[in-house]
Amino acid sequence: MKCTECSHEAGVSSFRYLYNARIDAPITLRQCPQCQAWLAVDEMAGEARQRVDAGEAPWGKSAGIEGLAEDAR
Repeated sequence: MKCTECSHEAGVSSFRYLYNARIDAPITLRQCPQCQAWLAVDEMAGEARQRVDAGEAPWGKSAGIEGLAEDAR
């Protein structure tokens, strides 16, 4: 896998796993061991898609459950 920020190349397992971004998609967050950037990674393709900064959600909404508590009232 290649970091989108610093171009560091190594196996996916050398990029620190942070967490799954969604439970219904193969997108995870991993951290580059060289530049420490957080990356959105497609685990099925084994490639980094983009850098992720605080507050960004490149994978969309969590699971489509937003607003359900208000609808149940």
